[in-house]
Amino acid sequence: MEILRHIENRALSISRPILTLGNFDGIHLGHQALLRRAAEDARDQGGRSVVLTFEPHPLEVLAPERAPRLILTHKDKIRLLQSFAVDVVIIQIFNSSFASVEAEAFVRDYLVRRIGVHKMWVGKDLRFGKGRKGRVEDLLRWGVEAGFQVGVMGPIEIDGQRVSSSRIRDLIERGDVSRAGKHLGRYHFISGRVASGRGRGRQLGYPTANIIPRTEVVPLDGIYASILHAGAERWPCVTSIGLNPTFGEGPRTIESYIFDFAGDLYGQAVKLLFVQRIREEKKFSSAELLVDQIKQDVRSAQEILSGVELAKPAG
Repeated sequence: MEILRHIENRALSISRPILTLGNFDGIHLGHQALLRRAAEDARDQGGRSVVLTFEPHPLEVLAPERAPRLILTHKDKIRLLQSFAVDVVIIQIFNSSFASVEAEAFVRDYLVRRIGVHKMWVGKDLRFGKGRKGRVEDLLRWGVEAGFQVGVMGPIEIDGQRVSSSRIRDLIERGDVSRAGKHLGRYHFISGRVASGRGRGRQLGYPTANIIPRTEVVPLDGIYASILHAGAERWPCVTSIGLNPTFGEGPRTIESYIFDFAGDLYGQAVKLLFVQRIREEKKFSSAELLVDQIKQDVRSAQEILSGVELAKPAG
């Protein structure tokens, strides 16, 4: 996959670009449908599938107070795009200058002159250009004038709900990782690094990997059946997110107890996949009662994960 950055002042040489554009946070089922259509058309028409995305998220520039926490790190987003056989990713720097480009000028100067778009696939609710004034109807008209095609896809629905990054973000932050996974077409995961913790898990007989996340969207506090990936290795585990209230509320931590594991992961980059929430976080009156609950949590997680393939996250 070819990665190009910031096309403000240059024309690109891409063979028959089949383009889709957007923030692609989460790369959920709706995004995936667009990516597959672009890839299919590129293959059928002898072109290349192209994704135009933006860094940072536009709201971080236009309205920082409303900027969403991101489901994927930028690095994970790029890797996921690669897993969908995208040929070219264009990462356009989103700054105040770019934000001031009118919709028609964006189509004329960026899509036509710089990229040389042959065809586009977009969602029916696409908004683009200064003030988000550009709409699909405008794109269709300008496409006819400039000589490129536009394919329009309707929303994807799961259980009667429209799939969207905002809905997925809400589901994850409410702890409903199972339903979020249906909308994502994969398990939600966080990327991070294993750091030393307070060692309480080891003292209780359940040593944990303490994960410092880079991913912004972290599930609600609670206990989760999960899968930990480090390099090519993957292990089933049970994960606690929260303040460890039994020992007096401390900083929020993400700690995973890996079943039948005796290795050392300190300092390693990992991905943690969330399969299902088991319960909310609780305060126990003694360490002994906490250990009894941990035993139950381990059994619950093992039962949940017994039929789950330890799949590598696409990314």
